[in-house]
Amino acid sequence: MAKTWDKAPLSSRLAPVLVLIAAALWGSNGIFVKVLNTAGLNGTQITAVRMCSVPVLCLVILLATDPSQLSIRPADWKWFMLNGIAGTFCFTLLYTFSIEWTGMATAAVLIYLMPSLVMLFSVLFLGERFTLRKGLCLVLSLLACGLVSGLAEGLSLRWNGLLAGLGSAGCYAVYNILIATKLRQYNPLTIVFYSGLIAAVPSVLYAALTGDLPGIGAVFAARPDALVLNVLLAVFCSVLPYGLYNTAVKTMAASKASILATFEPIAAALFGLVLFQETVTSAGWLGIVCEVAALVLLQLPEKQHAS
Repeated sequence: MAKTWDKAPLSSRLAPVLVLIAAALWGSNGIFVKVLNTAGLNGTQITAVRMCSVPVLCLVILLATDPSQLSIRPADWKWFMLNGIAGTFCFTLLYTFSIEWTGMATAAVLIYLMPSLVMLFSVLFLGERFTLRKGLCLVLSLLACGLVSGLAEGLSLRWNGLLAGLGSAGCYAVYNILIATKLRQYNPLTIVFYSGLIAAVPSVLYAALTGDLPGIGAVFAARPDALVLNVLLAVFCSVLPYGLYNTAVKTMAASKASILATFEPIAAALFGLVLFQETVTSAGWLGIVCEVAALVLLQLPEKQHAS
């Protein structure tokens, strides 16, 4: 019989902090990818190794802490399958295609249409109340993503990249909605484990179909440090952030968490500035200001309405 996750809910102040830490960790993804690219691995190969590493790491942690958390209800398998295939594998693949076909700037803008989708679903089906403050925070966050990603300089739009970007945003929204509803009762690492395990299968198959699978072993044989770095990518950009984000969404509204997660491209821009001396344009700094304003506004206490 499946054991539900019975940890006490987080405080209202801690949950947003976990989302911001998760977003910052996701934003560090480019650091690992840049180094792994120089080692000779492409995006498909990096993704395959990452997806295979995630369930192994989660399994070790769960076996060492509470093996009973590996048990899930048979009726929930369909939700784990949907989360693993759509919310994890398809999201990663479509986002990769969007970057390849339109560039990082356009892909980043498209994927952060996700908070709009989550907010719409939450208002229509989860009973969350839409407020002007939430709407303003959403507009500020989307504007911040666009400015930091290069919207002011113009974005390259191709129909196939546009569809891939919209598809990745939709898949990301599916992930957010599932962990806030159908998978809410499970340990965050249980969700990451099964979603990663399911996503690993199509990831490896895709790498095999593209002919990239055999080259992985050759790179790791020549550069063992690349294997270590790829596993660290799984730790810091998958296991930790998804675990933190899943934990937070069990306490706070899914729409609010999805807006906070738009801190990711801001973090990525700051990492690039500090570690790789990448320049941040005036529009980018304006975007960072907009994001900070949205984050501060989102954390202000709601006014109590007199009955």
